[in-house]
Amino acid sequence: MRGSPILRSAVVLLALLALALLLWHLTKPARADALPPPIAPRATGAADIEVELNFSRRANRVAVQHLGAEIWSKAQPALDESFASRIPWPKEGIELRVLVDWPEGEPDAAMRLRVAAPGGMEHDRTVWGSGAVEEVLVLP
Repeated sequence: MRGSPILRSAVVLLALLALALLLWHLTKPARADALPPPIAPRATGAADIEVELNFSRRANRVAVQHLGAEIWSKAQPALDESFASRIPWPKEGIELRVLVDWPEGEPDAAMRLRVAAPGGMEHDRTVWGSGAVEEVLVLP
């Protein structure tokens, strides 16, 4: 046997301490003054939108909501409907919640939603289903 077991253990212990120090340095929490400043919320300007709805079958009721508020609804809508609204439109886009109630017992139906957004962009989304359908449409 060569070398002292105590000396070998001391070398291994020093190597583990050096690795522990390195690991602590890499994972320690950042100082509070080193954090970047919080991001200020962006101002969201209201925008006028125009929405066209086209149905493959007559629906009993339709509602379009934005941020929990109903911006348009109609009982017994025609196969082609349109409306205009003014809603906040941030750069990230919006989410519209669409609720459609088709008559029970009929085959699947479709509703096409076309939105003329600020800046000339046009978004086109489709909702499929039968009976009561609820869907969130993301418009970037």
